[in-house]
Amino acid sequence: MDEQQAQQRERELVLSEYGTWRVTADDDAPAVEEVRTLETLLRLKADQLNSADPGHWTEDLVVELLTEVVPRTVIQPREQVMDMVPTLKRFFTYLRETGRWDPDSMSVDAVPAKLAELEFAALEAADDPTRRSFSTNILGYGMSLGIDLEDEQELAAYMHWYNSLADEERVALSETGRLDAPARPYDRLAALRAVQEEAEIPAGWPWFLPEPSASREALMSLDLEQDAEDYATNSFVRCTVALLEFVGQGRRVTATGALGRADAAALLARCGLERNVRSMWDHPEIVGPWVTLRDGGWLEVSAGRVHRERGPIPFVAAAEDSAGFVEFGHAVLTALLLGRDARDVEDGGFRGMPDTLAALMIACREGGLRMQDLRSADPAVLEDREEVARWMRVRHDLEGLVALGALEQDQDLFTGSEALLVAVVALLRD
Repeated sequence: MDEQQAQQRERELVLSEYGTWRVTADDDAPAVEEVRTLETLLRLKADQLNSADPGHWTEDLVVELLTEVVPRTVIQPREQVMDMVPTLKRFFTYLRETGRWDPDSMSVDAVPAKLAELEFAALEAADDPTRRSFSTNILGYGMSLGIDLEDEQELAAYMHWYNSLADEERVALSETGRLDAPARPYDRLAALRAVQEEAEIPAGWPWFLPEPSASREALMSLDLEQDAEDYATNSFVRCTVALLEFVGQGRRVTATGALGRADAAALLARCGLERNVRSMWDHPEIVGPWVTLRDGGWLEVSAGRVHRERGPIPFVAAAEDSAGFVEFGHAVLTALLLGRDARDVEDGGFRGMPDTLAALMIACREGGLRMQDLRSADPAVLEDREEVARWMRVRHDLEGLVALGALEQDQDLFTGSEALLVAVVALLRD
């Protein structure tokens, strides 16, 4: 594990423990929102200020973080800015009570006055366009118009409108974060329509995949035999079954909505994996099934506990009902692919669609898919950044499915099963 990964895991551990500490102190505390705020602050503190220790807070460091780094890099509404200092105050209390407060930090006696001083200073800095970067000014204005910055289509439409502005209006918006009377006010529907009309013609067949042996129509009409053994030997389905059986009548979850360390380790053992566990979120082998089962309605998390639900297709063991197990296995594999297709890239969604779908169709047939090594690619291809990016996006998606246990990998060879192929065809039809 490299130093950056170790630092990230330390942050995750501290945040998980803080969430538990916060809920223990106050059942009604907005622990999830506070953890998200602190995750941002600790990450920026490490990345921008070279201060990775969650317990190290000098006066200069906290001032620079809240009045310079955050305004320059974070786009957030004013009410979230107002919550930062109170959240940090509670976090400092947690650090002191748990012995994590670094002795080289500011004096404990100085903390209340410094944070009280920063409540106004942080707001003032957030309101000052000169403290923000041009991108945070532009995107901050979009947020004030109601743009969902995490929606790719909404963001593309907004940026299309911004790029259509006159030069002086673009400059004014990027420098001030305001545009009081634009010559052409933002029209969401018109901007979305313009983006769709200007969308590029889809690229041809991926250069790094063998030519398809069947037409789209032939693939759509595939009728494959479904064998319970195909699902029982799929690592993803196997861990999904282990998770449902492990949850049983219910288990406690942490403030981040995960199983605790002891439960996560026990679940990994049931999946045949021996791991040291600091956070469930470090282990894609169980995170993948966990997210899919929640997406599909087989698991529900509420009031600090996770419990089983019936789901769209109820779970039955293969030994009890072979046909029912096949239906369940198909449902969870399809939910996995649909969930990753629907998610944004930042949330773990596929990056390379529709190329990834084509790659999966080949990987699940006899012989699997051997991804071409970039070093052996045509020099003309390597000069095209977009074509190289296509390869990288698909490789990332395939390796993500390997990490979850849905695909298998041997160096450049990716292989899937007929069980996964049936789910891929279902996604294609959808």
